[in-house]
Amino acid sequence: MADIAAPHFIGESIVALLRARRSLLAESDQLGPVPATQDIAHVPVAKLTSATPPTSGLSLTCYHIARSEHAQAVTPGRSSADGVGVSLELYYLLASWAATASEELALISWAMLELGRYPVLGPGQLLGGGWARDESIQIVPGTDSPEQLGRIWESFKSKYRLSTTFRARIVRIGYGRTEDGPPVIASRFSFAAGDVALEPSL
Repeated sequence: MADIAAPHFIGESIVALLRARRSLLAESDQLGPVPATQDIAHVPVAKLTSATPPTSGLSLTCYHIARSEHAQAVTPGRSSADGVGVSLELYYLLASWAATASEELALISWAMLELGRYPVLGPGQLLGGGWARDESIQIVPGTDSPEQLGRIWESFKSKYRLSTTFRARIVRIGYGRTEDGPPVIASRFSFAAGDVALEPSL
């Protein structure tokens, strides 16, 4: 179980993965038409709806968060306090902002290829968030139609950009180990001299 910062760090981890992969491919001259210097950024919805949206590169935005239907069960025998948490799925919009058709298509196609090659973020890729050593996040391609994507951009009151969606699951967050009962406010002790066992019974 991760902490409350984990949902933010999933986006950061995906961006870090794409940046690292692009750098490796650039060193081996395998990028082709994919621009090697345009930014790959994790941005909030507010950036897409602002007067100054991204102008180049790729943007990754979490546009919806929901409880997961695939919630992880609490391990039998563990304290109920240890299992308190919520399982989430994050819905992402990946958009290309390049100025030319070649770069626009190359950027988003390449990102989809890389996320298809690395569909699981494990301990080596997950940044921050207080992740458990055995925790991992699955990247699942979205199934949105062009009409559904158009409605997403319309809800942002923004012009449509070449984009795709995917989900990150299962993100289990909580407070970690918590007290399984009310805190102790006060304790009262008393004692008396003598051996209780030797005292006559009444």
